[in-house]
Amino acid sequence: MQDIILILDFGGQYVFNIRRCLLEQGFKAEIVPFNVSIKKIKEINPKGIILSGGPYSVYENNSPKCSREILKLNVPVLGICYGHQLLAYFLGCKVAKGLKGEYGFSELEILKRNPLFRGLNNKEICWMSHKDLVNELSENCEVLASTEESKIAAFSCERKFFGLQFHPEVFHTPNGHKILKNFASNICGCKEKKWEIENFLENKILEIKNLVVDGKAVTAVSGGVDSTLAAVIASKALNNKLICVHVNTGLLRKNESENVIRELEEVGLKVKYVDISKKVLKKIKEIKNSNEKRLFIGKIFIKEFERIAKEEGAKWLIQGTIAPDIIESTRGMAEARKGIKHGGFIKIHHNVGGLPKNMELKLIEPLSTLFKYQVRELGKKIGLPKKIIWRQPFPGPGLACRILGEVNKEKIELLREITDVVEKELKKYKPSQYFAALVDNNLKLSSVVSEKVSSLLKKEVQCFIFKNKAVGVKGDQRILGNILGIKDEIETWIKTKWLNILKMQNKITGVFKDICRVVIFLNSPSTKKYGVILRAVDTLDFMTAIPTEISFKHLSELALNIANKQLEVGFIGYEVTSKPPATIELI
Repeated sequence: MQDIILILDFGGQYVFNIRRCLLEQGFKAEIVPFNVSIKKIKEINPKGIILSGGPYSVYENNSPKCSREILKLNVPVLGICYGHQLLAYFLGCKVAKGLKGEYGFSELEILKRNPLFRGLNNKEICWMSHKDLVNELSENCEVLASTEESKIAAFSCERKFFGLQFHPEVFHTPNGHKILKNFASNICGCKEKKWEIENFLENKILEIKNLVVDGKAVTAVSGGVDSTLAAVIASKALNNKLICVHVNTGLLRKNESENVIRELEEVGLKVKYVDISKKVLKKIKEIKNSNEKRLFIGKIFIKEFERIAKEEGAKWLIQGTIAPDIIESTRGMAEARKGIKHGGFIKIHHNVGGLPKNMELKLIEPLSTLFKYQVRELGKKIGLPKKIIWRQPFPGPGLACRILGEVNKEKIELLREITDVVEKELKKYKPSQYFAALVDNNLKLSSVVSEKVSSLLKKEVQCFIFKNKAVGVKGDQRILGNILGIKDEIETWIKTKWLNILKMQNKITGVFKDICRVVIFLNSPSTKKYGVILRAVDTLDFMTAIPTEISFKHLSELALNIANKQLEVGFIGYEVTSKPPATIELI
């Protein structure tokens, strides 16, 4: 039997990343509820225990806590973020709310060499998402590493207990996978056994065959790699018993449906085309709330799939849902916890939280445990063409996710044209995702924020708060926060090192609790009707992201091009916020 690492789930959105990172390096890992009994832990007999992150504070009475008895099991324990704070709390250290938060990119200085940090440099990049911190250690503990805001960013106790304030499990802690490997191998003594991609594919084909048996299934195809791979796997299992459906909501990009259907037919999928654009546009213009937009799209999709399934005699719906869709739709609000079940959402994904409770179809999601880069690896293995594997991710609710406030025909057509230009221009930088969002040109100059930001930058700037709010994530928890726009000469940004821009957005979002996005104006805001926010990010798993470094000279030229062609646009800005504290899409 393979050695196992047990992961206690405290509701953090990255708990599945911990498991994924360990599995990929050949270590068996199992996620269990935070209140798992000591008896059950002894039965599982893990070689090590990891306490995950979560959107809670250890000093609150109702915060989730595992049994202190885990410290007496003679098993190494690693705490991450909230788990780091909880472990410190159990060991008699002090945990308190920080003076300001720390979100996204941070520089970690390793102060003391330890088996946990074997193979790492003295200075590393790490990814933070917290507002609480460990600020005093007990007698038997020692500091291992620090950041500017977290003096105890890592600690150890008796060479058996370890705490990390940062997230080693995410892509943007570049050497975080080494830390988890060191814990599993060097500290816990686990042996490696690699994940086999061929077995995964074979098992999924067999699973679909066994579920559908003699029936039929409908599968939703958008043209993206997730839904395409799910459809190809399902077609291998079901052959002509699979009905592929592409729905045009009227919220797609230029010529999207035509291109998608052609590309899907090239990989052997026969596609049924459904146009519901008039119906969607008539109803969606009444919806301004971002959550309601996503719920509406989810329900209208299901109605179409149910209608077609009835016509075809199908009882199953196959979706290309992946792990981030489920994670962001089912956790991210501390107040939504009920007992051991974490709840709420970061965002309601139309294919998860947007599904109606009384859905007639039975659901199959063959990719639900995978992250985007794993889906792409499977796509390569199964022979999907590069243009599908690397197709730009596009949300199910389409341009409705990129229009803040009311969605109407004028805004959709305007954003569709801008999107076409932006995608062509930014493609050369090869970001993981890039797009334009449309906002109302309703900005408020804030003298208080301007003064504080000028002090942080050591240079006088003007700061504006946008009327439209956006979704963010701070301390593993959803917020609906403010967008901050910074106005300065474009030459300033051209001359500023990218590293300093990353540090700037980290400081601003750490100091201001209500700000989750930072936008740099590429032109002087005028009084016209709309504003445009350009967004480009680099990511591997889409759970964390970093803004793509793009020449501000090129961005200003692109902004000028948009402003000259689209006379209703009063300003264009480039968003420089990481995830966290922002999410990738604005709503």
